[in-house]
Amino acid sequence: MSSIRILAFGASLTEGYHSMGYKFHPYTIRLSQLLRSLFETVDINNAGVSGEAILSGTMLPRLKQLLSSAKNKYDWVLILAGTNDTVRDQQKASIIFDTYKLLINECHKHEARVLAMTLPETVFPRDYPLDVQRQEFNRLLKEELISKNNINNIVVLDVDKLLPQHSLSQNERQQIWDDELHLTPKGYDQLGQLIDDALKPYIT
Repeated sequence: MSSIRILAFGASLTEGYHSMGYKFHPYTIRLSQLLRSLFETVDINNAGVSGEAILSGTMLPRLKQLLSSAKNKYDWVLILAGTNDTVRDQQKASIIFDTYKLLINECHKHEARVLAMTLPETVFPRDYPLDVQRQEFNRLLKEELISKNNINNIVVLDVDKLLPQHSLSQNERQQIWDDELHLTPKGYDQLGQLIDDALKPYIT
């Protein structure tokens, strides 16, 4: 395969938000660099929209439009979405996940494989009540989708586990976490590396 087409879809963590939104450094920058060692042509469309939520009523229609208007089909859609629903809006995880599955179904309708990512930690520790819905969303995602890894063209990347926040030293945290929700450019580059590692078994 000489080319790969990818749609990166989600909210601020996809858009690469940092420095209070004055700057952006998406993970797709590093991911593109890494994929160029495998493919002659790497086409990545970053469709992150800061502040958007799965239940906002705009995310699913936006994905449908992006997929249907693409001149060439996407090989992969990378989905990192749900933090705004679970943490900011405190919506019920099961309701969020029901709509999240519609995003996946839409990708499959357009013959794209999906990399589904768990939601990373935020300002709230794991034993804090306001983190319950995020953890429950991640549990549902892993429970329902890991068993379908590759079988239904779904791969799960456990960002929550691989890119922690609260277990890091203060120095480590400052290097990869810009605030209690968003990454630094170095952190986004690490996420790009993790995504490349997750995709490699399926694209080489």
